[in-house]
Amino acid sequence: MANLLRCRWSSVRKLLLFAAGWMAVASPLTFAQAGATPDAAPAATTASKAYVPTLTFDVASIRQSPVADSYMVSAFFAPHTGSFRATNFNYMNLLAMAYGIRWDQISGVPDSRTTFNIQAKSDDVADERLAGLNKDQEKLEHQHMLQALLADRFKLKVHWETREAPAYDLLVSKKGSKMQVSKGEPPSAEERKAWGDKPIPRLYQRGDSRVGFDFIAHGASMSDITDMLAGQFGHPIVDKTGLTGKYDFILRYHGAQLDDRKADDMDPVPTLDTAIQDQLGLKLKPTKAPEKILVIDHIEKPSEN
Repeated sequence: MANLLRCRWSSVRKLLLFAAGWMAVASPLTFAQAGATPDAAPAATTASKAYVPTLTFDVASIRQSPVADSYMVSAFFAPHTGSFRATNFNYMNLLAMAYGIRWDQISGVPDSRTTFNIQAKSDDVADERLAGLNKDQEKLEHQHMLQALLADRFKLKVHWETREAPAYDLLVSKKGSKMQVSKGEPPSAEERKAWGDKPIPRLYQRGDSRVGFDFIAHGASMSDITDMLAGQFGHPIVDKTGLTGKYDFILRYHGAQLDDRKADDMDPVPTLDTAIQDQLGLKLKPTKAPEKILVIDHIEKPSEN
């Protein structure tokens, strides 16, 4: 998934508008932690093996967020620069963004309630280098910058473990796919207003935990969709649909599975596992698979500056 995060104001402390500009519930594009040995990280792609990220932030300001009944959660890098801003980001969000993994792939975080506001930037030399990189290389550099920040300011120490974990195969349902191939139509005026000067992701979430959510797709690939589902179900998703297009859709759901709903819940909005069958013509088949887990050996609250 892409990885830009944003959410709307709500009366509850929930992430309500969630997307990926290059982050979050993405399939791991991994590399060694700054200061770690190369074999400490999961196997990377051929492209990432050929490129070794080295950039770090030049300056960074970190402050603990004030407690509030409602808040916005966001984090993004300005394109082609080392300028990073995060609002109300907790340890789990920072780790997921820094390592390109899901929350369920992180073990040992002591506290996810504390959140931070962060502003960091690289120097002009680093920005010039970032401007000349391709998308995958830029992503690796951004992840490296966040890993180095966590190691320096949060005193982060980690190691990787492989564990057998539940997983899902994503298949086309018996009645066939219902997804519409993207026509490249521009986002609505409402979307442009909501996202402001930030790029609108190919796939993002909006809504309210009390009444349900929508996933909005603008030219989403199957990789985007499997990343989104992995984040929602908390397990790896393997795409076995054979679909190769880019798709537009609005996927309406409330809760991931029926187990997430109370027994007397009469909400007509379907759970996500049912919604993808009824609305997209896709289905999930449970399976098992080995998975790399990031184990937190040490992390602490940084001093403010």
